[in-house]
Amino acid sequence: MNLDLKTLKIQPENVYLLRVFEKDRLSLNIGGNMKVGVLTLGYKTKIPIMVHSGLSKRWDMLFRPELPGIFVGFEVKF
Repeated sequence: MNLDLKTLKIQPENVYLLRVFEKDRLSLNIGGNMKVGVLTLGYKTKIPIMVHSGLSKRWDMLFRPELPGIFVGFEVKF
């Protein structure tokens, strides 16, 4: 889910993530889709689900001085 702080609208997003750094249960991830880019911190739970939270920003607004959005999601690992 992506919360745009400017419009206060919540939108579901499917993003592709690349794990940059991983230590124990925490990981730092970057990724995105055609609309938004995200930077997340992931937490690996005891069940095969990883919870992500972080910042998101639309690609067309990337270099503008606006606040980033808030991203919250999960990843199911098989």
